[in-house]
Amino acid sequence: MEAARSKARPATDADLIRVDAGGWGLTWAADGNGRLRQIGLGPVGHLAEPTLDLRWYPEAFPTWGGGDQFRPAPLRVTHADGTLTTRLIVDDVVRIPQDDGEHVVVRCRDALLALVVEHHVRAHPSSGVLEQWVELEHDQAGPVLLSDYDSIAPLLLAAPNAELCQFGGGGWADEWAWTTEPLTPGTKVLASLGGVQPHLQRSPCALLSLAGPSTEHDGEVIGLSIAWGGNTRIGLDVRHAPDPAAPRELRLRAGANADGAEYVLDPGVRFVTPTVAWTWSTVGRGEVAHRFHEWTRARVLRDPQRLRPLVVNNWEATFFDFDEARIIGLIDRAADLGADLFLLDDGWFGTTHPRDADDAGLGDWDPDPAKLPGGVSPLTAAAAAAGIRFGLWVEPEMVNPRSDLFTAHPDWIVRDRREPGEYRNQHYLDPLRPEVRDFEVDVVDRTLDAYPGISYLKWDANRPVTEPGSATLPADRQANVWVDQVHATWDVMAAVAEHNPDTELMLCASGGGRNDHGTLRHFHEFWTSDNTDPVTRVRMQWACSQFFPAAVMAAHVTRWGAQPLEFSSAVALSGRFGFDLDLASLTDDEVAICRRAVALARRTQDLVQQGRLVRLVSPVEGADRSRAATAYVAPDRSRVVVFAYQLEQPTGSPPRLQLPGLDPDRTYQIASTDLTADERQPEPDATGSQLSAEGMAWPLPSPRTARIWELEALPGR
Repeated sequence: MEAARSKARPATDADLIRVDAGGWGLTWAADGNGRLRQIGLGPVGHLAEPTLDLRWYPEAFPTWGGGDQFRPAPLRVTHADGTLTTRLIVDDVVRIPQDDGEHVVVRCRDALLALVVEHHVRAHPSSGVLEQWVELEHDQAGPVLLSDYDSIAPLLLAAPNAELCQFGGGGWADEWAWTTEPLTPGTKVLASLGGVQPHLQRSPCALLSLAGPSTEHDGEVIGLSIAWGGNTRIGLDVRHAPDPAAPRELRLRAGANADGAEYVLDPGVRFVTPTVAWTWSTVGRGEVAHRFHEWTRARVLRDPQRLRPLVVNNWEATFFDFDEARIIGLIDRAADLGADLFLLDDGWFGTTHPRDADDAGLGDWDPDPAKLPGGVSPLTAAAAAAGIRFGLWVEPEMVNPRSDLFTAHPDWIVRDRREPGEYRNQHYLDPLRPEVRDFEVDVVDRTLDAYPGISYLKWDANRPVTEPGSATLPADRQANVWVDQVHATWDVMAAVAEHNPDTELMLCASGGGRNDHGTLRHFHEFWTSDNTDPVTRVRMQWACSQFFPAAVMAAHVTRWGAQPLEFSSAVALSGRFGFDLDLASLTDDEVAICRRAVALARRTQDLVQQGRLVRLVSPVEGADRSRAATAYVAPDRSRVVVFAYQLEQPTGSPPRLQLPGLDPDRTYQIASTDLTADERQPEPDATGSQLSAEGMAWPLPSPRTARIWELEALPGR
């Protein structure tokens, strides 16, 4: 190493590629051979100065056969002539100024073969989130095979006791289970499959604490999200450093899951990997959440300033068993309760094959004349007369074998040469077929044109891809379906959003199977999970809030778990609030609880949906996981709402609820409720500094109870 120091060549500013993501960033440089090197990464990564000859720094994006033969390579290409190795050199650097940051493109080319690889790095300094992806194109004599195509692959040079936090892994109804584990030497891979709803298996999001366990306010933490509506993969390769005294090294890889999805790329065709959004906090996980919320609102979410509606859904009230009179009765009750919108869920369609169960009707998007003899128009008219909006459930990507559509077009489904198996009694329509894409867009456009009173759609997808294949692809390109179907589906969603800009769209896929920033770009919110048990939902919403603001997390009051209604309502109020209850069966006391919850939602929904989240007591880590508490603070710090939940029998001393981020010099008027009484209970006023230093006492001794505080700064004090 001393010999290397003696030969150090000072790098000039022209050699260095710096990206400032707002408080952290990266520095790359091309060495004397043109290879892209990682000079700095992290809190001062954009300020790093090289002290060694550039060739001694790690490769920023290793390629197979390009140098490091001992780690999985993020890019692995079999070239048209059979060459297995790729060796990239920097060809050009382009900087594109943007209103809210900078887009840097580092163009590399293979030193021998006609392959161009562009590294795209887009900074959003106001949030502190960095977006990265890779674009490839070649001009070789024939197609090339992409066996691995990650979007990022930084080397973390100081990760002595790294801890990983991953989510999900339990399948349906367990999409956001929180799991932490230390990273030991070896390779850890988090991967999902299934194509359409892969996040039922594994969330595309993860947290990485670099120096052991982190907390909300302490620790060096990386948060990342793969913005991809298909299979994803996060790889973490931990090695002992060559110098025994040096800390372990960790190579992080993230992007689309290429296992079984090798991509055949023709000359002149551009291949774009998924965007990976990531950030680096030195002050714990809370800052990661804040940054992702700001970035999601600025760069991802449709209509971020629009307050999401208070929705009443009929599904758990009626399932498939309803008629026009019953739905109109529920619409009237929803309006009387104070809802904004009534959503008619599955079961409203099917003529030849009525949708009376999940085994028929998908694909035939005309109202069932037995249930709705007047079609949907009487329902939209009833909603308008009641003063609320109307929404509808659709699943345009799917078809039942028992349907007119399947009878007419059995070749429209995704399948290989084998007899296609049914999953949930249905098949997945092949979006690579232009006629299928046109049909799916038309399903939505035609429905909205026929019933202009519809202003909200719940878009579901209840089947993964099995027997993958497409008749549109040649035999040697069948695995391309895993990537191409995501882009084709996004094209459908983009067309629907463009054609219907005023229609709000909820994203659903057997619950939370599509909770990703890529697909969310076309929607206003998602269904967080079919699991609405309030105890589980508190933990799910805590985990989901690491990456998504509450405005996108639909949270409904249901009977799941048979919990007290006031407790279920208090939990749902900390997300995008709504009901999925049989309103006709509520007792007078239950109606009163729901009315109080609606009134509280009206007072606080702007804070919950658009305020800054402050997480106070964790239900997923530490010795005592029986409690949870969160707060939402207005941008001007004049108002706050605090939610506290006692989930289970207490196992430790009650905490104080200290509220950071308030105006220390202002006095706040405080009132609380548990939704069991009409009147809010006034509590002693307190200054922002008192609430931060001393906090509020924990008031909940019993499981399945909740308390909600509303704080408002007094004028002139």
